[in-house]
Amino acid sequence: MATIILTLKNKKRKDNTYSIVIRIRHEGRFFDILTGENVPKNKFDKKKGAVLGNRALQLHLDELKEKYAKRLRAFISENINRPFSLEEIKAFVLRKSADEITVEEFWKENIDQLIKSGRGGSARTYKNTLNVFSKIINLKCSFRAIGLRDLQSVEKELRIRGNKYNSIAVYMRTFRAICNRAIQYNLVDYEWYPFRKYKIKKEKTVPRVLSLEEIKTYFQTKINKDDPLFKAWNVGKLLFMLRGINLRDLLYLTEDNLRAGRIIYKRGKTGKMYSIILSPEIEKCLKLFQNDRKTLMGIMLDEYLENPTKSLHSRAQITKRLNTKLKLLGERMGFQERLTTYVFRYTYANVARKLGYSKDLIAEALGHEYGNSVTGIYLELFDQETLDKMADHILQVVTNQKT
Repeated sequence: MATIILTLKNKKRKDNTYSIVIRIRHEGRFFDILTGENVPKNKFDKKKGAVLGNRALQLHLDELKEKYAKRLRAFISENINRPFSLEEIKAFVLRKSADEITVEEFWKENIDQLIKSGRGGSARTYKNTLNVFSKIINLKCSFRAIGLRDLQSVEKELRIRGNKYNSIAVYMRTFRAICNRAIQYNLVDYEWYPFRKYKIKKEKTVPRVLSLEEIKTYFQTKINKDDPLFKAWNVGKLLFMLRGINLRDLLYLTEDNLRAGRIIYKRGKTGKMYSIILSPEIEKCLKLFQNDRKTLMGIMLDEYLENPTKSLHSRAQITKRLNTKLKLLGERMGFQERLTTYVFRYTYANVARKLGYSKDLIAEALGHEYGNSVTGIYLELFDQETLDKMADHILQVVTNQKT
């Protein structure tokens, strides 16, 4: 049976006092919870678990002990009919209550979860937003302490700094996601929700895309194999031909993703399944990256694939280097738009639209939800043959095989 007592740690502190702890013992083993209080050894009765000559301190310790005793009783009550370990008790007893979990702590937990799930881009956005918010408002508090005025303060400060509304909107949407998750985890109720009265402002922007003529130029320009930009050029072609595939997903493709003449993979960000025909042009580009590593591209080290933290850092460095080379390619080809990995995704959609394909078909090709949120669920998915024909037509146009 689990027991709980107040006692002293055996190790003496530098000031000759001993730490008072709450000790929970079960089946011959125990763990200690620090109370933050220290006393000389002769001022504590270990048999009674009591401080001598300081009633105020003893009342505080009794209240603290009772707090954990309630949690211990609750755990035992919930697990009365099964054996349990000390580790299970510890995890339950030390679990913080909703009011004890700070916004900052919860935010950092979400960042860790994103990293572990391979969502590096989202993790970076969450981390950047946390850094911004924490310098403007206090996040070492419960969610209940955050209100509408705090959101207004953040917006005002960011505007003073020169941030545009769309940049501020990214920060606010990220914090809104944190708040929604806090409600989902019952850390706070919906009545608290500050975004009910706060409207996220945004401005219309023109998406960064290449024109049809520019993407034709990109594909039809001849880059020598010994050119330092050769592989970056081919990465760009793959990003476009694979329907604007996310760079992270391209880097993670392996032989297992090649099945029956198709590339089948799950998008890391959304979990959406993609099935893309392995055309001769795509296959030719992939062969340029043949290597002895696990991935088809071979750009990431194998040991990073199973390490979320190292993988995230490596992808960030790869993206930075690749975007630098793509920028140089764009300048060499005379593009007005700065070339980045994201430009190819938007360009694929733009070219498809220019060639007369419907928004719904393009949305399906890119893995987006399309149509009205209610009626969209009744629409039949376009079959793969239709998507393949569109992809083949787009490729023939940009490579000048068809006008």
